[in-house]
Amino acid sequence: MNARSTSTLVLNPDELGPNPAPGMDLAVKLGIEHLEIRSAGGANAVTLTADQLQHIRAMADERGLEVAALASPLWKWCRPEAAPGRVDTFGFPTQVPPEERLGWVERAIEAAAILGAPLVRVFSHLRVAEELTEQLLGDPLLAKALELAQRAGVRLLLENEPVCTVADAEPLLEVLHRYHEQGLGLWLDVANLHEVGQATPDVVRALAPYAGYVHVKDYRPADGGGRQFCPAGEGVVPYDEVLPLLHAARPALPYALETHVRDTPADALTAGAAFLRSAVPGGVA
Repeated sequence: MNARSTSTLVLNPDELGPNPAPGMDLAVKLGIEHLEIRSAGGANAVTLTADQLQHIRAMADERGLEVAALASPLWKWCRPEAAPGRVDTFGFPTQVPPEERLGWVERAIEAAAILGAPLVRVFSHLRVAEELTEQLLGDPLLAKALELAQRAGVRLLLENEPVCTVADAEPLLEVLHRYHEQGLGLWLDVANLHEVGQATPDVVRALAPYAGYVHVKDYRPADGGGRQFCPAGEGVVPYDEVLPLLHAARPALPYALETHVRDTPADALTAGAAFLRSAVPGGVA
């Protein structure tokens, strides 16, 4: 994504289904110029062939859209002998032998290059049985991946994901501080931060300097427990506090809509785009 002086909106076409076309068309309708690619045709983007990725890029080009980010599943994995809980990786395996992981890193960076995506999401190993849980801090594969990404002209951004090992502010800041000079940034999911009880002004101020991308989704408490996803701005995630703080520290961030609203995703994305355009100081393009 080209450097800009204003914040931008990003839409993920797979929120509308496996065919990227309806989501891309909705982006055009909403005046959104940037896409996040996670899956297509029911398959994770990093598993697609070069021809399939080039087809997605051509579909975007035809509509005047750019791919802002590849929402890869890297490090949302555990060893084959571990037993992960229910995890949504959009068609990517959760149990990955260590000897296969570098290949997936290389594949993701290649996919980003084909798509023209300057940003690639990574995670921090799944939480499994304590004796089998791996740690991102000190993982030699991360250092190698950052080196490969730098050579390819893409940047790796770490998402704070509650099912993974780095979700709370303290370990998140520790990893970011350790690897920031090597290129690692933050793929900030505000709702995930709220889920772990840390979407507070102090935490957001501490994380904001590392932020390179923001995921925006919202939810309400569901009857009987759990969450019910809703359009951004209509739930309990404190965007009214968080967005001004992020803007003050990083006034040109991409804000990516990730609704998870299953029955009316187009309506939720439309409402979320309108909310962000009004709620981010200075608006979003």
